[in-house]
Amino acid sequence: METSIIGINEDGLEIELMDGSMWQPANLGDITIVCLWYPTQRIKIEKTNKGEYTLTNLDTSTPDKIKVTRLV
Repeated sequence: METSIIGINEDGLEIELMDGSMWQPANLGDITIVCLWYPTQRIKIEKTNKGEYTLTNLDTSTPDKIKVTRLV
């Protein structure tokens, strides 16, 4: 599923998307990646075979892909 970012809190711990979902990076090292994302960028949500989720930022030169935990 593809959607867009509404906002990211200032410490990069929560990502709010236009579909109403909120996510948190599963790996603390990914916070530095998420802090560079900004509203209106296109995000692809994928569920892996293991039941985990990933967010891929489609608007970066090399698509950033991180593992996430769904908050809402």
